[in-house]
Amino acid sequence: MDVGNITYYSISPRMLNLLATIHHRLGEVHARHLHRPPVHLEKAYHISAVHSTLAIEGSTLDALPVADILDKPGAVTEGPSALEAVNTHRAHALIEDLDPFVEHDLRHAHSVLMHGLALDAGHFRTGAMDVLYGDPEPLRTANAYDLPANVQELLRFAEEDDFPPLVTSCVLHFGLVYLRPFTAGNGRLARLWQKRMLMRYWPVFSYLPVEAFIQRTQPAYYAALEYADRRGDCGEFINYLLERIDEALAELLAAPNPVLTGADRVALFLKQGPDRSFRRKDYLNLFPELSTATASRDLAEAVEGKVLVLSGTKRQATYRRV
Repeated sequence: MDVGNITYYSISPRMLNLLATIHHRLGEVHARHLHRPPVHLEKAYHISAVHSTLAIEGSTLDALPVADILDKPGAVTEGPSALEAVNTHRAHALIEDLDPFVEHDLRHAHSVLMHGLALDAGHFRTGAMDVLYGDPEPLRTANAYDLPANVQELLRFAEEDDFPPLVTSCVLHFGLVYLRPFTAGNGRLARLWQKRMLMRYWPVFSYLPVEAFIQRTQPAYYAALEYADRRGDCGEFINYLLERIDEALAELLAAPNPVLTGADRVALFLKQGPDRSFRRKDYLNLFPELSTATASRDLAEAVEGKVLVLSGTKRQATYRRV
């Protein structure tokens, strides 16, 4: 199988317009310090991602039962639906430590997603598989010949492609659905792996509920996948996913700015800031709207709270995380 055929897409004015709009919104996310969710909403975003992921796969669990299950994941004994929720929760918590371009990490994510749900979780399939998109008749048969090499080639393409990562991540999503590397769980893994690739460039995707917007237009999602598969051109599927990303960002930006305390700002800085020592001016680069007095107070409170260690005084003062 030639992975070049899987990754082919036509470029349309719609795609270019969406890219411009999304990049503008991502700039606003950066300016408003929305890279990470407000603490009081972090759990809600996570529950939404898990619930939507399961709903796309046909789960009938409502958001409230999902929340109850995630509160005590170690105590789950209620069957496959509850296990799916726990697995999805654990996979989302894990992906920040995985490399989106490494085959071993892809298989590890699948093993967590499908633990107890598939006998061969984390292992590539070895037999042929019918490809269905809702119709009773299969569209084609996906063979297993050279499957590990094809997956590696797809991941290499995603890592080395020169086109915008927003586009390449959509191609990666389609490629994993097209190849169907595993006997089950390919769709949920493809969506998770696109999220992981986008997180590499924009941390906001770690919690942005794109899955919820896919769920709301689920028939169109499968129709776009089937259309791309039949035509050998995933351009329209890319447009579909970019539209969902744009909608998710628009909703995020429509909400009022979270009120950040000094501790919130320091935590946000440390999540994306340097591991080495830094100065007040580095802190102000992330929060240019602050006065120098407020920045100094934030850092002094963090030192007092044993979050930071201070070396030097006045203009020579440097800080590092504990």
